[in-house]
Amino acid sequence: MPSTEDKYNFSHPLDSFLFPVRSVNTHKLAVAVSNKTILITGASYGIGAELALRLSHYPVKLILLARTKEKLEEIRSQCVDKATVLVYSIDLREESAVNELLLELKTKGINIDILISNAGHSIYRKLLDSTKRFHDTKRSSAINFTGPVQLLLGLLPGLIIQKGIVVNVSTVSLFLPHTAGWSAYHSSKAAFDHWLRCAEPEMKSAGASLCQVYLPLVRTRMSMIVDENHKRPAMSCAKAADAILHSIIRRRRKYRPWCIAIPRFLDILAPNLWYRLQLGRLKK
Repeated sequence: MPSTEDKYNFSHPLDSFLFPVRSVNTHKLAVAVSNKTILITGASYGIGAELALRLSHYPVKLILLARTKEKLEEIRSQCVDKATVLVYSIDLREESAVNELLLELKTKGINIDILISNAGHSIYRKLLDSTKRFHDTKRSSAINFTGPVQLLLGLLPGLIIQKGIVVNVSTVSLFLPHTAGWSAYHSSKAAFDHWLRCAEPEMKSAGASLCQVYLPLVRTRMSMIVDENHKRPAMSCAKAADAILHSIIRRRRKYRPWCIAIPRFLDILAPNLWYRLQLGRLKK
């Protein structure tokens, strides 16, 4: 089945080498997801939409969340009839909206088997351009950290009953040297990552599994708005979805592409190199 974002599926010569992900075994995926209720945030575009379409080939109940109602309905219309698809237009930044959703799911007796926390907000802005834009940090924190935490806490009792899976779609940048201009984005993603690491032992002991999927640059509407990204190696949405589905099948705790070992090793050898390179560039 074609990807939801074919226009971004151009390739770089290094894509397959840096980000190898094998195709998903459909039989194993059927065993892992059939008759499950799966909630996907950020389901209107990119990876979330790709996952929705892929999973709709199985007898599942899909609950798709995003801000854009029209786009959610478009994705629902493309889903295969094997799946039951419910869509909710919701902004994770709005605490009351998340509470209303949780109440509605509880009223309907819906317990989630698999939560795929995929919604995210990426922003690049230089420090001096941010002095009057504190809302950038608040928005990033709400979408990447506090909103997902609120949703997960509300769904957690049901996930524990169902012996379910929480999949957090995160970024490999958490393991790389810090980069100027990305403070709002990286800090908010790191906050949720560390919250989950603290929560994981308690979740696991109660019966719910956590899968952390750390993705590299992915060719999506959000990332490809930056022109320079078109020239860089990146994953397609289809390969990113493969990595997530493999994690669900195996209940794999972590996925990270092998290639991040290269910059991490260089940072050990020369811990100030990236800082000095950035400083030199910014002084020009």
